[in-house]
Amino acid sequence: MTQFLTFDFNTAYAEIKERAEGQAIINKEAWSMIVEEYVNEKIDLGELDPDQNTELMESQLNAMWPEYEKNLKIK
Repeated sequence: MTQFLTFDFNTAYAEIKERAEGQAIINKEAWSMIVEEYVNEKIDLGELDPDQNTELMESQLNAMWPEYEKNLKIK
C-alpha cells in the first residue's frame, strides 16, 4: 500500500465509519460521498497535500464499503 506522510488509513476509516454511522449511511453511493467529503476536508485543513494521490486514497477508502456494510444492522 502506498504511504502518505500525513495520512493514516486506519484512522481515516475509523473517522469515516463514525460519520457514516452518525448519518445512518446504508448504501455505497452515500459512503462514497462521505469519503470524498472527508478527503476534501483534510485537504482544506492542510492535513493532506492536494499534490498527493488523493484519488488513490479515495479509492482505498471506498473499497472499505463491504467492511462497513457487513456491520450494518439494516441491509
